[in-house]
Formats: sequence, C-alpha cells, structure tokens
Amino acid sequence: MFFCAAFSALAFRPDAQKAAAKASWMNVSALDTGSNYYMEIAQDGRALIRTESKNSATTRRGRIPPQLAKDFFREIENSEVINAQSAAANKMVFYRGEVLKISAYITGELRRVNAPLNTFGEAFSHAFSEAKKNIEKLPLEKNLCGFLSAEPIEGDALDQFRENASKEREVKNIETYDIQKVKPLFDAIKHPYRLIALESQGDLKNIRDFISLYQLYGLRRLFYVPSTRGVFKCQVLEAGTDRAERAAAASGGRQPRI
Repeated sequence: MFFCAAFSALAFRPDAQKAAAKASWMNVSALDTGSNYYMEIAQDGRALIRTESKNSATTRRGRIPPQLAKDFFREIENSEVINAQSAAANKMVFYRGEVLKISAYITGELRRVNAPLNTFGEAFSHAFSEAKKNIEKLPLEKNLCGFLSAEPIEGDALDQFRENASKEREVKNIETYDIQKVKPLFDAIKHPYRLIALESQGDLKNIRDFISLYQLYGLRRLFYVPSTRGVFKCQVLEAGTDRAERAAAASGGRQPRI
C-alpha cells in the first residue's frame, strides 16, 4: 500500500474560526486490523471517541487531564506534516499501521491532513497515544441521539451529485442565513468532517424538517446540502447502538430511531 500526505485548507470567516480554534478532530484507520474510529480533543481536555464495528457503534465522552491535551496540541503546532503550506508527497512506503485524517487550526486556518501516523514524528505519536489511552477510559455515552457530519464534495463527486439531483428538481444554493437556523447543520458545515453531537430528538426533528423544507437530494441519514460555501454530503451517525437489536426491533414492527 502506498501513501502520500494529502493536505487541504478550508478558510472561513474570523468569527467562525474562533469558535473551533481550540479543537482537533480526526478519523483513524488501521490497515493491519481493519479497525477505524473517530477521536476529538479540545485544549481544555474535553474529548470523545467513537468506534464502529460490523455490529455496533459506541461513543465515550468526557474530559482527560488538560496537560495531555496541551501536549497533543503542542505537537500539532510543531508537526511539519500539519504545518506544510502546500500538498507535499512523503516518501512512498509500504505501511500497515494507523492512518490519520486529522483536522486542526493552524494560525487561524483550518487544515485537513491525511497521512500515516508514523510520518508525524515520534513526539506527536507519543502525545497521540497518551491522549487516546485516556480517552478510551472515559465513560460510555448513553444520552446522545447521534452525530451529524458534513463533507465537502468536489470534482467528479460534485458533477455526479449535480447530474443526479437535477433529474428530480433544480439545484439551488441555500443561503448561510437559512442554514444557521439549524445549529447542528451549520456547525457541521463550518467544521467539515467533525462529528457534531445531536443532544436531543429536537435536533433530529429540525434536521428532518430542513430536509423536507428544501427537498434536499438524498435520504434522512445521508443527504446533500448545496450552499454558498459549496456542496456538502451530510450524514447522521449513531452514537451507540447494537445493530442486531435494531434489526430485531424493525422485524418486530418497532421502528428504530433515526
């Protein structure tokens, strides 16, 4: 398997930058085991981890020692991979370890980097591992209704969306003012790839109502939002569930929650 570091910068208005400047979020996959998980850390120690397997999803949320968070953010600031000013190919290597897709603010600019963990340096890997070990000890989250994430699409994926969506209706951009009325959706679009917590059934209802109001292309759990910031593929993810139980509930006539 061959890799190179992939870099992208997403610039937002200064007021939006300040809101998320002290958090970093990442998707981590392990090629040797096939496992994958999402992890998020804030500088004040707030953290969560969401793991997903074939049959279930679990979320742990809470706080880790602030010093561990500070150590992690220090290594983010020192990382040559994350601080790269343009896409730079790393040395091609045969790699079977963990691969990070990490988002972080560097000098007020949101950056997304995709690279093998071993290219970030020993100090970064140590800070990452220490933070992860403590996050994995946090209590299971049982009260969340789910998460919402938004991913910008471009290139062939964008062309495919426009072709498919236009068959049903004219694709019109939705103004930021209107998206702001649904806070989780606005937060997800401001912070691409971040899992935005859906704390209540009201959050889910607001998202469903928005989908219906604007007749968005897609489904209740996977839909597309054309906006003045671009087109975003949005997904509603489970915070914690046993898929076998959901299947049994569905077969018994009880509808599982969205």
